[in-house]
Amino acid sequence: MHEGLDDAELILRSSREPELFGLLFERHAEAMLAFFARRTLDAESAAELVAETFAEAFSSRRRFRDEGVDGVGWLYGIGKHLLSRYFRAGAVEARARRRLGMPERTVSDDDYDRIEELIDFERFGEALDEAMSVLPEAQREAVRLRVVDERSYGEVAAELGCTEPTARMRVSRGLRRIAGVLETDPSDAPIELERRRWQRRSTT
Repeated sequence: MHEGLDDAELILRSSREPELFGLLFERHAEAMLAFFARRTLDAESAAELVAETFAEAFSSRRRFRDEGVDGVGWLYGIGKHLLSRYFRAGAVEARARRRLGMPERTVSDDDYDRIEELIDFERFGEALDEAMSVLPEAQREAVRLRVVDERSYGEVAAELGCTEPTARMRVSRGLRRIAGVLETDPSDAPIELERRRWQRRSTT
């Protein structure tokens, strides 16, 4: 019976019924994961940013006021603030998760594959090739095999003569560095898409 509530109503009511906040996660976590993945180009950082955004939102939900800022805009506002911190610090903070006593976020092999699919490397085109030139040779070759040649991490490791965790680390570090070079799309398109999606749903 709570499915008909809009995002703002969910946030407001979750101050008294915290379990309702899970519905907000179900609605927006996947789109937010894509939002972070396309800006960080790093699966682990994207997953951590999603977890920290929702932890911070949950912690501050009692301060939310439905005064011209709808729920999804408020949520992405928190996310964009954390993303700015990430680019300044080079790491994802876990302050909200520590306050809530949440376990450390781990990313499985399947998670890596799924999140990298969300990034859609093809849209970067030639800019990706140019950005790769700033990488150390080991990272550049790992990124080329994984992203350009679309090889599995096992195949990347075999080609480079290293372990699979090392291959994954080289790709991750290379993509993180590339993200700082590329001018990724700064628009709020994910927010607008989410708004439209829930507006349509609320009118049907």
